[in-house]
This record gives sequence, structure tokens and C-alpha cells, in this order.
Amino acid sequence: MDFLASWGRAEWFAAVAIIVSIARYSTYLYSIYKGETEPHVFSWFNWGLVVAIGTVAQFQLGGGPSAWVLLVVAVTCFFIASVALFVGEKDITKSDWLSFIGALCAIPIWMATDNPVWALVIIIAIDVLTYYPTIRKSWTKPWGEPPRSYFWAGLRYFLALFAVPDAEFATLVYPFFLMASDWGFAIYVIIRRRVLLASGATPQKIV
Repeated sequence: MDFLASWGRAEWFAAVAIIVSIARYSTYLYSIYKGETEPHVFSWFNWGLVVAIGTVAQFQLGGGPSAWVLLVVAVTCFFIASVALFVGEKDITKSDWLSFIGALCAIPIWMATDNPVWALVIIIAIDVLTYYPTIRKSWTKPWGEPPRSYFWAGLRYFLALFAVPDAEFATLVYPFFLMASDWGFAIYVIIRRRVLLASGATPQKIV
């Protein structure tokens, strides 16, 4: 109890963000179990790798407890990537491979970067490449990803913004980017579903 009593605003927001993150991944894994979701192994593996790097960068920049949230995300992404090997998207295209390899090739550039801010810029660029396989897959299979799960994912990063002790551009930019990308993807899936439904398609035909 003394430990909890010593917590400040940043620690409590980080704890709530972690709880939201656990809830989000629990529902996502359940949707995989029910056969409603087909995670793309490339995206999830690279997300784990990129967020792990982002955790280090956030810590170096003085992001405080917000780095706890990123660490939980990184570990869970690696776990989902391992699950995706068996039950994930099987249609791996050449462009998926190119984005995957491109993201991996950018990591040595990050390792050679001494400036944590530039490291975050590189991480964001890698993350954009990492998202491509899931975006590409969801264009034809928008029912293969649950938008509600990505809403909760974005909410966790929104809470992580308040887990930064000293709010500065450098410490806020990465959680903000992750929040915007998850919420943006949720909107993308919803719009794509509506477009296909309007054209007469059904979820059964697409999935």
C-alpha cells in the first residue's frame, strides 16, 4: 500500500493504460479464437520490435511510466505474432515482404542514431511500413480486423500521454502517433466495410 501511496498522476495513468491494453488484447485474442480475426504475422512481429525500440527511446527521453505501457504492448505484440504463425493471414504478398524487410532494414539506422528524437522519427517511419500488410489485407477483408479493438488500443495510448511526467514534444510524439494510427485504422476498417456493404457484398463473401 505504501508503494501505491507513493504514486503520482503519471503512474496512475500508466496503470489504467495497461489495464485497458490487457482488456484490448484479451478481446482481440478471443476474436482470433472464434475465427473472426486473422492477424498478419509481419505486422504484429514488427509492431513488437518497433514498440520495444520505442520503449527504450521513450525511457531515454524521460517518458517515465509511459514506457511501462509500451513495454506491455511490445511483449503482447510478440505473443500475437507467434499466434499468427498458426491462425493468421495466409495470403502473404510481395508488397508485404517488401514492407517487412524495409522495416527491418531501418532498424540498424536507429541503432546508429545517437539522438533519441531522430530515433523516434525513424521508429515512426518503420511503424508506417509495419502497418502496411494489415492495411492491405483489410482492404479486401475488412471483417478480418475488429475496429473496436483498435479503438481500445488508441485509448490506451491516449492515457499514456498523461503518464508522461514532463510533457514535451519529444516525449509525447510517439504515444500520440500510436494513438492516431490505431484510431485512424479503426475508422479505415469501418469505412471500408460500409463501402463494400453498399456495393452488395456481405461479410461472409469477403472473409
